[in-house]
Amino acid sequence: MVNDARVLFLIPFVGYGFAWVGHFFFEKNKPATFQYPGYSLASDFILFWDLLRGKEKFWNK
Repeated sequence: MVNDARVLFLIPFVGYGFAWVGHFFFEKNKPATFQYPGYSLASDFILFWDLLRGKEKFWNK
């Protein structure tokens, strides 16, 4: 485990990096993370909670 607090700065880039690439290069739009970072983070937690409770499905079959 890394004990350097500077690594915390990288968490958003690692966590959202693939989504940002998808938005920019494939969907040709700008993710809400840049304009509304608080709402974006809150909606991620809400979706995660809904997935854990079974309200949303992990995969569409």
